[in-house]
Amino acid sequence: MISRGSLFTDDEIQLTEEKLNQLYVGLQKYSFFLAQNKCEADDLVQETVLKAIQYYGVSELNAALLKKIAYHQWIDVIRKRKNEVLGVLEEELVKDTPQHDELLDTVKLLLNKLTPKQAVILVMKEAFRFQIVEIADLMDTTEMAVKSLLHRAKKRLQKESSLRMIDDYLSIEEREMLSTTLYKALQAEDPTVLIDCITRIPSLVQTPQLVKQKQSGSPLNLSCIAA
Repeated sequence: MISRGSLFTDDEIQLTEEKLNQLYVGLQKYSFFLAQNKCEADDLVQETVLKAIQYYGVSELNAALLKKIAYHQWIDVIRKRKNEVLGVLEEELVKDTPQHDELLDTVKLLLNKLTPKQAVILVMKEAFRFQIVEIADLMDTTEMAVKSLLHRAKKRLQKESSLRMIDDYLSIEEREMLSTTLYKALQAEDPTVLIDCITRIPSLVQTPQLVKQKQSGSPLNLSCIAA
């Protein structure tokens, strides 16, 4: 409200109050158009009025000026909100990022305790849920041999110390290839990565008969491998 003083006549005061009321109503509508929410629109109106009073005289106020102030105030609100969301996301990412790669630990465990065939067969069976017959076809061996390798692999993993290092079975190049392949297959949850590698590591199988792989909808069961 404008105080009644000697500087303004009653008519001038009435006209000014009518003008301000019109501007206020228009500002409310525009603020709701921007915010699309009554509570946020009311807050935007209050912030706009405060800035208008702080930087401009009553005679300078008009609809265009108030809309301009409201628009820039709303942009500031959006930017602040965006920065807050990004900050929360960054905190969550940092919090959820493992301090050490568990998949890498799993691969190292397999390669430190098992033979190449045992490691590959165990991953195919426990992580990717292949059937024994499918593994036998892929590895160009018998179902009985696959069962035997699986049994020995689980026995070795239960022992506190490994029987032999994988270096005893593979060359440096083959060891690096198998390690990388197991890691990528588990990370991508894609057995194709592992199957495609079989033909490139002679220690796994001499003449593999590759058949169409079966990918189960079940999630990877890494706990069975690392147990």
